Amino acid sequence: MKKRNGSVMIVTLLCCFILSCICLGCIELVKTNNDIVSTKEKSVKMEYEVKGGINLGCSKIVEEVNNLIENNIEENDLECNFKNHFLGNNKINIIKSIESMGDNQLKIRVVNNDIYLDDGYIKLDIESKKEDSNFKKTAICSVKINIKSTEENEKRVFKYNYKET
Repeated sequence: MKKRNGSVMIVTLLCCFILSCICLGCIELVKTNNDIVSTKEKSVKMEYEVKGGINLGCSKIVEEVNNLIENNIEENDLECNFKNHFLGNNKINIIKSIESMGDNQLKIRVVNNDIYLDDGYIKLDIESKKEDSNFKKTAICSVKINIKSTEENEKRVFKYNYKET
């Protein structure tokens, strides 16, 4: 009888090495999958946060419109009051109040600091931006205010052209 203890040990070590490589490969696949899921979750969370920033800016505009309507005495002069309030001397204060809605990480701003009159609507573009260490999400939405409406309960503020980058 020949002694083959060395070859049995080599085959055993080879099998253990192969199993170890397979286990390490599986562990790396699980880690990579977790990283992908985590990245996707952060991206979705940031998307919701920038949408929330747009909604904060729009709610501030709705608040300004409602305050203007409540404080307006003469209904026939409402269009002129809208123009004076949003396009006159108060324009800078409105822009600052919209931009103050953000925090350190979520920036809300009026694009080009511009509020303008077009086709019977007062229009402005709101940008919401959030930056993290590895991620950056931006959303831009146009907002228009109907100044010619005569209905009391009619919706006056409209969002359109929502874009994410």
